Amino acid sequence: MFRCAYVLDDLQMLRATLDASIFNRIYPNDLVRGISELTRASLEYLFRNCDIDVETPYLVKDRIIYGEVFSMIAIESNWCRGYMMLQASEDAVLSLIPQEAGNESDAKNFRELNNVLGEATNMIWGSFKNRYVGPNEEMRSVMQTQVPIIINHHRRYISFGSEDPQLCFKYTLRERSGSKAPVPIYQRFVFNLSWSPEEFKENATVESLVEAGELDLF
Repeated sequence: MFRCAYVLDDLQMLRATLDASIFNRIYPNDLVRGISELTRASLEYLFRNCDIDVETPYLVKDRIIYGEVFSMIAIESNWCRGYMMLQASEDAVLSLIPQEAGNESDAKNFRELNNVLGEATNMIWGSFKNRYVGPNEEMRSVMQTQVPIIINHHRRYISFGSEDPQLCFKYTLRERSGSKAPVPIYQRFVFNLSWSPEEFKENATVESLVEAGELDLF
């Protein structure tokens, strides 16, 4: 019934308990909305025969991996450091990848799935850098903190050494012909190494630079 006791003269106990008991990680709305937009654009490019539905983002702490295949890439900037993951069911995603004529082997299908998931990860990270990482940013320190990543394949469990909640997106791929079942792809961000949202800013687009008179196109 009771979580902690505190006195008004010293609120440190209350502050620590709130931090431990409630999701206190705040993600800027512009960042969350932008991630959803650039990821959707990348998936639409790779799965041109599908419509992409995006659900409302949410926070998770379970560290459970969805499906049999996932990709992971490091996220690095002055205001954040961590990882992005894409998680999916192998057979479900394979069913949406067009089969090349004369290539019916499982090995080819498996490699093709890896290529598509890897390309999606690279495209999303590239768009993330263009939009949120300054072209001349330098990391604060050459000696950067690292923590071990623990993966338990049998339990589909991954740990980044942090109790912070992860930012999670769910994208559903729906083939336009309607002949195949919808396929979910989960995207997670864990900024376990560095997180300074007060320093977050979005890079200026080409259109905004032209409107401001800072860039001329010929």
